[in-house]
Amino acid sequence: MNYLMVDISGKVLNYDIALCEAMSDSIGQEDHLKLLAANIETKNVQCCCGRLISLIPKMLQNSENKIKRSFKALEVFVNYLYLCAFVFCKRPNILHLQWLPFLEVSSIEKHFLRILRFVSPQTKFLLTVHNIYPHDCGDKEKIAYKNRLAKVERFFDKFIVHLQTSKDEFCNEFAINPTRVEVIPHGVFVPKNLKVVPHIRGEKLNLIMYGNQSYYKGTDLLVEAVALLPLESQKKVHTLIVGKTSPEYLGQLREMAKGLDIEFIPEFVPDVFLNEKIMESDVIVVPYREISQSGVLLLALNFERMIVASDLPSFKETLFGMGDDVFFKNANAENLMKLIKKYIEENLEFDSVQKSAIENLKKAYSWRNVANKYLKLSIIGKIK
Repeated sequence: MNYLMVDISGKVLNYDIALCEAMSDSIGQEDHLKLLAANIETKNVQCCCGRLISLIPKMLQNSENKIKRSFKALEVFVNYLYLCAFVFCKRPNILHLQWLPFLEVSSIEKHFLRILRFVSPQTKFLLTVHNIYPHDCGDKEKIAYKNRLAKVERFFDKFIVHLQTSKDEFCNEFAINPTRVEVIPHGVFVPKNLKVVPHIRGEKLNLIMYGNQSYYKGTDLLVEAVALLPLESQKKVHTLIVGKTSPEYLGQLREMAKGLDIEFIPEFVPDVFLNEKIMESDVIVVPYREISQSGVLLLALNFERMIVASDLPSFKETLFGMGDDVFFKNANAENLMKLIKKYIEENLEFDSVQKSAIENLKKAYSWRNVANKYLKLSIIGKIK
């Protein structure tokens, strides 16, 4: 089997690397797996990989500057041309795309997919659907996105989603035959050289919310929930919100947080720094209004901290077995406040039920288990 995994824009590098490293450990000697991705540091990856063209300096990767976006589009275009040539020469059995970077704004990828199909007609095409819709997608944008996806979905033999709830939504939203969709969990990210240590709770309950901050992620819900706490409870909680935040949204959040013990670090931070802050916390809060699958939530499992999350179907499926104290009513700041207040007043600790559930989930979502599920796909098995 010749398996080629590609992340044209380098958008989910952590996922790409963790999955490919695990798959490389599981495939037979006669098989070959290669990862091609933009922005990848090949010397730090323990599998066969290659770096696609990257025109954007690392320090500007998260910028929304129009010039940066134009260069990024050119970068993706060039990388597609390179991929077409690579596939023509290598003729892989499986071509597994991790993202369609143009799809959020255009259906141009249908032309590249048509070329790829033409130059290697025997290749089977996979696409991982990390999110059913793009983030912060309104009703009009969803209609346009649905029309664009309809123009490219026919090129793929199989789609990969991470949850049964995601499969149901994906098939219903885009009229995809369920037989073309496989459910394979997202693995738990395990930062390298990180030793998770127990945290002793201090005088204040330390809450943390991390990752890029935006309205759909419910950052304002967390700030509002803390503001709704009784004054005595407000004195017993410290909240840290860390991650890239737009100036407009940050201004709104800071206005809401006046007089509260809420600390903002509104920028991308190094992994080592973030990991330290997470380990200093008591509770990880994930108050998203909507999402198909959250890498932030899966990273939280690795740190073995208490978790508070909105009761989205995808979150309840991901955190199966964690108990009722984990969830609050979606988009309901008052309900979130009551749950935080409960953690403060009852001095709730990481109990045996949550600990056992997290251990079980970490095993179920281990990258080795995820890799084995990929390799057992019928589309791959027939080739092997």
